[in-house]
Amino acid sequence: MNPAVAFLWAVLYYLLVLPVYALLQLLLVAVSPVWHGTRFVLLPFFHLGHFMSQAAMLPFRTLAKLETLYVYLGVAGIVGIIAGCILYFFSSFIQSALNLESPDRPVGRTPAEYRAARQKRKSMQDYNDPAVSIGNFKPMRQSGVLRQRNLLSQTILEEDTSES
Repeated sequence: MNPAVAFLWAVLYYLLVLPVYALLQLLLVAVSPVWHGTRFVLLPFFHLGHFMSQAAMLPFRTLAKLETLYVYLGVAGIVGIIAGCILYFFSSFIQSALNLESPDRPVGRTPAEYRAARQKRKSMQDYNDPAVSIGNFKPMRQSGVLRQRNLLSQTILEEDTSES
């Protein structure tokens, strides 16, 4: 390197870089107690943040440990689904080839039809009731049309007593 250029770099270093470096060192010494005090005060929060980040990462670390099991179960599931589909199509093909299709079962009554039939039967039974027929003149109590009114047929209502 040219001696003049080397001299110029040395002068610039001693005039610009060295004073700035010395000022930064003085500033660091002046701010150091404040920095260490702040770190000391905030240390519990740093530990809490570290613990929370470790707790948040725990499920992911556990999943990473179980990756082999997930791959095994996933492949087993896919193989099972494919085998089930193949068996279904094969059995349905054999069933149709050998003409083994089962006849349709008769459809039962729907709940609405059942209720309508029961209501009709009940109304027909009311007309045929011996207590209501014209030729029967028994008193209503003997015929059982009136409900008995005694203690056994009445509901006993209990009151809640709160002692507060």
